[in-house]
Amino acid sequence: MSEPTEVEDVFARRIEIRDLDDPRLRPYWNLKERTLRGEAVFIAEGVLVVERLLKSPYRTESVLTTRKDDEELRELLLKVPHDVPIYYIDDRTAMKRLVGFDFHQGVLALGRRVDLPTLTEGLTDFFSGRNRRASDSSTISESRRRRAWVALPDTTKPDNLGLVFRCAAALDAEAVILGERCCDPFSRRALRVSMGGVLQTPIYQAKNLFDEILFAQKRWNLPFCATVLDEQATSLNSMTRLEWEQYEFMTFVFGNEYSGLSPEWVSICDRKMIIPMRRDVDSLNLGVSVGIFLYEFNKWN
Repeated sequence: MSEPTEVEDVFARRIEIRDLDDPRLRPYWNLKERTLRGEAVFIAEGVLVVERLLKSPYRTESVLTTRKDDEELRELLLKVPHDVPIYYIDDRTAMKRLVGFDFHQGVLALGRRVDLPTLTEGLTDFFSGRNRRASDSSTISESRRRRAWVALPDTTKPDNLGLVFRCAAALDAEAVILGERCCDPFSRRALRVSMGGVLQTPIYQAKNLFDEILFAQKRWNLPFCATVLDEQATSLNSMTRLEWEQYEFMTFVFGNEYSGLSPEWVSICDRKMIIPMRRDVDSLNLGVSVGIFLYEFNKWN
């Protein structure tokens, strides 16, 4: 008898489950009606996001698939550690009944949350050198690398939060800082829109963001920049290389989707900046704005 091929081996690892009431599927039940906030786990959807979960610091508890035995799925399953079970449902209709919506991407994974550091804890580790985001040597020189954080006091829309993380991951933000009123970055929608960026970017979860900003300014002299619609603010296109390079570190603070930054937040920031735009356009999407500010900050790295 011939030796089994690698393809046969990886697909043979899957455990077929026929009963949707099987307790091994319980974490995947009725996802449409569950926010998952407050739960110890989260759900990754689709090949790309599951792959990024597998590469991330977050533990993968299980993988669930309905996809057929194609090459893309084979490549993904080869990356699943052998102590992580791979479950299989051979019916897309059954998968819809299980998760509560028409699911087309063919693969889900269960990730386990970790305790997120506060802003103060994250910065303490950063400035002590214990925990810094690894640099990508193909795009940024570690010896010249300047660091930027993104602070969000009260972002409430998962789509916008997901896009913030997608930009933060791509444009090398040191971390995204979430205020206590922000929505859950591990919601299915935020994870999906971020294309897995939530799993690639460090997250600080402040307990009292206002007070923690004041402490960071005093303890580390870390500058905070209010991103505002204010004609008195410095226009991004007027910033020179010399002006940017005076900031080894910078935290950009962005307001919510409806009213921007309140005067209270603006008052504690060290400076104000604005994206120049047409006068008959009142704002940009939050994620787009984050991308523009990070790009401008990184331009001289």
